[in-house]
Amino acid sequence: MRNSLIAARNGLVACVACAVLAACAGQPTGRTVATAPAPPGSHADRSMASPPGDTAPSPAATPAVPPPAPKLAAIDPARLVGMTGTRISSLFGTPVFVRRDPPGEFWRYRGESCVLELFFYLRDGAQRVDHIETRAGSGAPLDQADCIASLRKRPAKG
Repeated sequence: MRNSLIAARNGLVACVACAVLAACAGQPTGRTVATAPAPPGSHADRSMASPPGDTAPSPAATPAVPPPAPKLAAIDPARLVGMTGTRISSLFGTPVFVRRDPPGEFWRYRGESCVLELFFYLRDGAQRVDHIETRAGSGAPLDQADCIASLRKRPAKG
């Protein structure tokens, strides 16, 4: 009787060990293992080939993680002064509000965290930024450079 209990216990230990090893075998390790490609025409080469008409990209050709968005160069708030409306629109897009009070114009850009207001006046033959103001949506003062960076539009992909 004692021998059959020991045999059963040993069998149970072996089963548990196999189950643990099997579970671990399917887990990714984060390490890459390089393998040599199969010689052309070999059985392994034919078995790995895609069936005719299969146009799905190979996993190696598809990036697993999209590349990060390119960082935009910071703009010194003082550099906005003197810019034309065309240049401002290329940086920030279309303003959410425009008021024309000749001889000046007022443009507003609003984001999630701040508001940028630009005051244009005629200078050197064109309407140019004369003064800028930034504020948090709540009306509290805000760092101008942070506000400008948050409102900057991303360049068109292409």
